[in-house]
Amino acid sequence: MKLLGVETSSAVGSIALAIEGEVLERQIETPREQAELLLELTDELLATAGLELRDLDAVTFGRGPGSFTGLRVAAAIAQGFALATGVRLVPVSSLLCLAEHAHRSHGVERALVVVDARMSEVYWAQYARERDVPAAVGPERLSSPAAVVAPDGAPWTGVGDGFSAYPEALAGIAATADRVLADLRPAARDLFPTAERALAAGLVTSPAEALPVYLRDDDAWRR
Repeated sequence: MKLLGVETSSAVGSIALAIEGEVLERQIETPREQAELLLELTDELLATAGLELRDLDAVTFGRGPGSFTGLRVAAAIAQGFALATGVRLVPVSSLLCLAEHAHRSHGVERALVVVDARMSEVYWAQYARERDVPAAVGPERLSSPAAVVAPDGAPWTGVGDGFSAYPEALAGIAATADRVLADLRPAARDLFPTAERALAAGLVTSPAEALPVYLRDDDAWRR
């Protein structure tokens, strides 16, 4: 399977190309240049693999929640690719992507993902792997750090920069975790496992419906 992944929900963006299990990936550590660099790096990855966009099975992107601007960039680029070539689209939760990253890099089976949402709030969700698939335990939420709820039972791992952004408010919850991985960010390559399962089940999204998930309305970002 040939997949292109775009993840720009955090300060460190990335783009990845999967070709039959082999992954090429590039990071973007300059958020203001994400739109320009994503297109440049897409061309670079495809050229390295000897592919064109129309050769891909699908494009998957981190649909949020996360950085307002970053989410719009990823969605717009994915929509543009689909409209230009007809390639299929698979949006994936950026929080789930982060849980997948924690599993790939640290073997995490149960995660409480908490991401800084600015404005003294966090995005958060709980995940537990079932048959090696990350399953959400409840909905994605936007709340104050004090309203975050720890998973039942143990062990579990705290994941995401919310733990470093609000250490005092989350200290009690962090103390009950097996460990905290506050420096992890969503990575494009960690979109692929979920995207592959979605494609196998025929779950794709039209360009018009491939929209970011903010968990907060646009007006809140402008205040």
